[in-house]
Amino acid sequence: MSQGTGLMQRYGGIRWIQHSIRQVFSAWDRFWFEPADPVLLGIIRVLCGWMLFYNLAVWTLDLEAFFGDQGLQPLQAIRSLYASRRVFCFWLWTGDTYLWPIHFACLTISALFCLGIATRITSVLCFLITISYSQRVPVANFGFDQILGLLCLYLCIGPSGAALSVDAMIRRWRLRRNGKSKTVRRFSSARVSMRLIQLHLCAIYLWAGLGKLKGPTWWTGEAMWRVLANQEYQTMDLTWMAWVPSLPFFLAHITIVWEVFFIALIWNPRLRPFLLAIGLAMHVGIGAFLGMWTFGLIMAFAYFAFSDPDVWRARLSAAGDWIQRRTHSDQGLIFNTAVANSRTIEATEFQHLVRDPDPLTHKPASEPPSNNVPSTEPATEHQRPVPPVNHASPQICIVAADAGDRSTLRRYLRDHNVACRFAADFNSGLDIVSRYRISAVVVNSTSFRPSVVCNFVADVADLTSLPILVLISPQHKGELTELLRMQNLTFLELPASLREIRRKLHEATSTATLEA
Repeated sequence: MSQGTGLMQRYGGIRWIQHSIRQVFSAWDRFWFEPADPVLLGIIRVLCGWMLFYNLAVWTLDLEAFFGDQGLQPLQAIRSLYASRRVFCFWLWTGDTYLWPIHFACLTISALFCLGIATRITSVLCFLITISYSQRVPVANFGFDQILGLLCLYLCIGPSGAALSVDAMIRRWRLRRNGKSKTVRRFSSARVSMRLIQLHLCAIYLWAGLGKLKGPTWWTGEAMWRVLANQEYQTMDLTWMAWVPSLPFFLAHITIVWEVFFIALIWNPRLRPFLLAIGLAMHVGIGAFLGMWTFGLIMAFAYFAFSDPDVWRARLSAAGDWIQRRTHSDQGLIFNTAVANSRTIEATEFQHLVRDPDPLTHKPASEPPSNNVPSTEPATEHQRPVPPVNHASPQICIVAADAGDRSTLRRYLRDHNVACRFAADFNSGLDIVSRYRISAVVVNSTSFRPSVVCNFVADVADLTSLPILVLISPQHKGELTELLRMQNLTFLELPASLREIRRKLHEATSTATLEA
């Protein structure tokens, strides 16, 4: 009996060890390879591309003095310096003949990289450009060049052009042309790239802190005073700290503690904002008080690797909607999210709300059945679990050319238990009106020619006396005047909130019911 108990305990211990090993490997896989939103890589790419372009533009002011064959650092001397080791630097293979053409080509490539054009190619080229310029003038090589080089390297690994780029705009245009939805793509390589940036920053701060501990002046606080009082870097007079000696002492010690423990504390979600705030204040202070703005900014740009991609995508989406409402109110359905209620959801954020989609149908497993009625929406448009909708009751027919507009309206109306049918063109809309039990029709006219909108509304009026809500832009209002004479027709001028659309729709259907 005791032998059997011992075997059971041993077998249970083995199973526990196996389970622990599986958990460790699973956590390792999630840490490195869980697909991530590339929006943060896009932000870092834009900022690094801008800094690289600025750096090259500054070299343009006296290019021949630094990179010429007989400049301050002669080409032959640099070749002798690297004779015993291998380095990549295309400036070692060129002469004064191609100096200016190559430099302007590098400026063009950095601009393309910043804009996100052919990013897979320009990201690699920008990394080679960064290290080539820094290797050519080693005496003028500082921390800015090193951090810019490592960021460009990791931007080559991840899909840095998948967001906030011309490449992404072209992809969205192709999806829209093919009738597919605009969803947020996630990449394992994006996670790898962000982790490499995070860990490299941790290593930089750890070794910087440990290196400071070797010097006695950092223990006494004198090192910070020497930096602040150095007139070579000083842009603001900080010598008043001589009368407050405890302040540089405190700054020196808080810097060392922050750098040494950054690698351990940054992974705590609660402590992360405080650690990043201290680092941001330190690097902005380096730029403001010591004049090294390029180094301070490039280090601050790397902090985006620790940010929440969902938060930044929502912020960028809100900023884009604000710009659209100010400049392009006639280019599709523009929703005023400032006055919409808390249930309003931006189309670009819907992908984050999908939970457990069916891998075969690309639809959430909790989506209610559609009573075997074919849908006019593409199968690739995801929906999130919502309260059940009674499809046997009268439905709303919504005609909108933009897939994002259709997805936004569908999710909002389904959240309010309103059954809907959607069409991307007027032929499909007429088919829905003639085949199904429809109680009202909504038309987003901003993506169609006014004459085509008038013909569609007239055709619907010939088929039935349903109330029709037409969403129009101020620019097209004058061209749709002939529709004003029709009965059961309601206009709503854009930009408008989702709540306003639902209220107008409710008023139109209520009026039609009373008249009937």
